[in-house]
Amino acid sequence: RVALVTGSGKGVGAGIVKELSAAGMKCAIHCNSNRAMAEETLRQIRSAGGEAFVVSADVSDPAQADALVKETVARYGRLDVLVNNAALQYNRFVDQYDGPTLAHLWDVNFGGYWRMIRAALPWLRRSPMPRIINIGSVHGKRPTCFDAGYAMTKGGIKMLTREAALELQPDHIPVNCLSLGGCRIEFKTGRPDFCNRRPRETVNLHLRQRDRLVLPEEVGAAVRFLCSEAGAALSGDCIRIDCGQMLR
Repeated sequence: RVALVTGSGKGVGAGIVKELSAAGMKCAIHCNSNRAMAEETLRQIRSAGGEAFVVSADVSDPAQADALVKETVARYGRLDVLVNNAALQYNRFVDQYDGPTLAHLWDVNFGGYWRMIRAALPWLRRSPMPRIINIGSVHGKRPTCFDAGYAMTKGGIKMLTREAALELQPDHIPVNCLSLGGCRIEFKTGRPDFCNRRPRETVNLHLRQRDRLVLPEEVGAAVRFLCSEAGAALSGDCIRIDCGQMLR
């Protein structure tokens, strides 16, 4: 099987692509702004005996999103798994966003997922074991005075997952979402300043395991299960992976 994981040069995406490679899949490692880290992820996969290649694209551009799928299929002849992970996070309050910045955020975080699904569907429909997995966030459900623009895109991804799962039932393509809590990664794309500070009254003092971050390989293990035969029983689901951070 062949997997395409967007935003997989570093962070959570790299953890996912490494797990899928370990499961025997051939993988497309996608990056946009940091080719060097994607090449390092490729080196690690090949050192472990896996098969992968690096491809650059801006998923906010329809032509590049289409080309990303075409390059994967040209390389391996098929596509079985799409994992939408590429995203931006600016760490801004509502009044700190301007129109172009918010529009670009939506173009990447939500539009990128939609474009990739649309581009991949002709090939996924040919696969005997297709999967679509969208990486979401706990911020898509629970307001935390964290980043309104980012949270809105993640809320949209949750509904996109449910609608796509329903529409693609006749094609036997399971579609699921993983809602992540805080993850241990190298850095956020663009290294945004954490410019907002939450008012004291918005802080949940009852959060469990506040000193424990989700590891990229743990997200990868969940994706690996969803891609398995047993994972076919799940579709339209949103699975939270947050070390219990959202529990009261």
